[in-house]
Amino acid sequence: MIKTIDHIGIITNNLQQSVEFYTDVLGFSISAKIEMDDAGFSAIFVEKNGSKIELMGYRDEIPKRSEGIEIKLGGSSIPINDHITFSVDDIGATVTDLKEKGVIFYLEALQLEGGMKLASFKDPNGLLIELLEHPKQ
Repeated sequence: MIKTIDHIGIITNNLQQSVEFYTDVLGFSISAKIEMDDAGFSAIFVEKNGSKIELMGYRDEIPKRSEGIEIKLGGSSIPINDHITFSVDDIGATVTDLKEKGVIFYLEALQLEGGMKLASFKDPNGLLIELLEHPKQ
């Protein structure tokens, strides 16, 4: 029986750059490392509040990530693609903090039906990262 997501795996274009982004910018900590020199594979697990991401590096060429599609919502477009969504308590404060760290947002904080708020940006590999604030009860 499935309980929770154990981790999300991301094939990186540059493993070190990705580790720095997830640790220095998003506040994750390194929790484990795997080195398989013969296979040309390295993985570094980063973790925050029980959420784990496996950042994978390959010596060979990395396949292209899907471009995905965009849906129109009001005056904005929301990309639909491989993504990670992080819950946040205050999307405005989180967006401001990440912008101060150099993050460029593709979708500024936007209110959705039902009171949810969504913003998005990409990691150094082009992976879509969403921030989601649920309505206060």
